[in-house]
Amino acid sequence: MIESLGNIGDFIGGFGVVVTVIYLAYQIRQNTASTRSASYHSVVADISRWTLELGQNPEATSLYFRGLERIEDLSEEEQLQFSFLLGSLIRHFENIHFQYMAGAIDDSVWNGWSTRILGTFGDPGSRAWWESQKTAFSAEFQQYIDSAPEQAPKTYPFRPGAQAQRVDTDG
Repeated sequence: MIESLGNIGDFIGGFGVVVTVIYLAYQIRQNTASTRSASYHSVVADISRWTLELGQNPEATSLYFRGLERIEDLSEEEQLQFSFLLGSLIRHFENIHFQYMAGAIDDSVWNGWSTRILGTFGDPGSRAWWESQKTAFSAEFQQYIDSAPEQAPKTYPFRPGAQAQRVDTDG
């Protein structure tokens, strides 16, 4: 009798362990989804803030677009300002790339960001800036940018009348 009760106790205990493991797996999955969502929200908020700040400052907007076209036409002070503007944007892009590589951004969302990121380097000014500054970025991000097509379409930021084009990448 006592042995039978012991066996029943072992069975119930084993069942409890299985239920606990299933529950923990569910909680981990929920936490992972929550973390991915928070990471993506942060990335979008950072880029949105950068874009809003640039868009609210007509002088900075003009400087930015002039720098994208011909950085060498900017004064020394303007080149420094352009470098700060573009450097901030590219650092955000590096974070997006990192989040994607870490699995926090889905492929479907990454494709749009990849087009936007590579499009930024379709301008001669941003390409020249990148060549002089790229060693300040991670090796993985450098490889991603440098392996992109030489003539990436200009897609970011969207200019009036510009058509966005998709850039096929493998990440």
